[in-house]
Amino acid sequence: MGGEERGAEAKAAPQLSLWRHGDFCRYWGGQAVTVAGYGITTIGISVIAVVDLHASTMNVALIAVAGKLPALLLSLHAGVLADRCRKRPIIITCDVLCALTLGSIPLAQFAGQVTLAQLYAVAFLVAALQVVGSNASISYLPSLLRGEQLKEGNAKLGATNSLADLAGNNLGGLLVTMLGAARAIALDALTYLVCAVCVLTIRHREPKPRPRPAGSSQWTEIREGLDYTLNTPVVRSIVLSNATTSFALAASSALWSLYLLRNLSWSPAALGVVMGAGGVGGFLGALVWRGLERRWGAGPVMLGALALNPVAQLPLVLVGPGTTGQAVIGVCLLVQTGAAVAHGGLQRSVRQELCPAHLQGRAQATGAWLAFGLRPLAAFLAGVLGTLVGLRPALGVITLLLAAPFVILWRSPARGLYASPTPALGAAPGALPHATPGPAGSPTTTS
Repeated sequence: MGGEERGAEAKAAPQLSLWRHGDFCRYWGGQAVTVAGYGITTIGISVIAVVDLHASTMNVALIAVAGKLPALLLSLHAGVLADRCRKRPIIITCDVLCALTLGSIPLAQFAGQVTLAQLYAVAFLVAALQVVGSNASISYLPSLLRGEQLKEGNAKLGATNSLADLAGNNLGGLLVTMLGAARAIALDALTYLVCAVCVLTIRHREPKPRPRPAGSSQWTEIREGLDYTLNTPVVRSIVLSNATTSFALAASSALWSLYLLRNLSWSPAALGVVMGAGGVGGFLGALVWRGLERRWGAGPVMLGALALNPVAQLPLVLVGPGTTGQAVIGVCLLVQTGAAVAHGGLQRSVRQELCPAHLQGRAQATGAWLAFGLRPLAAFLAGVLGTLVGLRPALGVITLLLAAPFVILWRSPARGLYASPTPALGAAPGALPHATPGPAGSPTTTS
């Protein structure tokens, strides 16, 4: 089904409450449970590496590299798989395999001792399965929802995932303290099984994917996704801005836990509570972005969200140990995550609306590859920089880098995007729609 057909179908379909949409509720529930569990594992692996195994700065950075490398290696192939096959079986299979992989950590502790080599392997395998599964999951949503319901679905997912992230981080710190890191990670393994059951019970049956042209190869199909993404101005600018943001945040996250646990002497429980503040911010960001988009337009809202990133990151390198510093970082993390969720939900909806149905998997995968493919290099360079100059100066450099995504989007056609994009744009690379009047009579812009 092409973009125009989906747009017409969306206008004709009655817009019922998504809470009465049984299939969406099952999809939504599975996503929320796994996000909550992910927070537990994030803290658990950090504690095992830093506290139990006394990992060095480079060891911690290499764990981050292992968790980010699959995005570079597998994203484009995951997109081809999602467009060639039905997406629901892919999601279920990846969830089950993630559960088994994470379950190896508590088993290893029971049998003897968890090692750094195992942490590298688990981080890599879980990330690889998440690359394949999340690409299928995100590109599956437009087959369940249409038009305004798709935006509403992305907003609800953003809000719920933020609350789940809040619960997971707070519960993660508590569970790691009470049960130990390995046993807490076992609970995350169970959440993947819950998600698999939720997706398995979805009643909607996907249509059979469009047959591949005779003689087409996997690389030909990958190139189609790349051509669409890089030759559609709005999509290209959004994806390149996302890629720069992702690079900077990957570098920051490689050092974040180590800096807070070691330099600022935070406890695992304090780390979980403060990281949980991001869940509150994400929930608020998911609640407000649709209203802000209606008032100001997609381009200005995305620019505003990107402008908040470096401002909210700055206190991380300025505050000292103690509860005051924890409170300041918590508030700034709330702002930064709220902006990130608002930007993420809006840009994802714009890209999904533009994209033809037969390219959903590859368009999503191309964006993920460009956004996440450089994350292993970012984590490695962060480890090198942190080792050479220290953690605080390294985080200062990363904070400056976070200003670059705003500049990229500001200098692009997306700055003039006030109206909701139409599916026709996705079928006409190289053209930006005439922008409708912006807020308060601001001038229109054209490509």
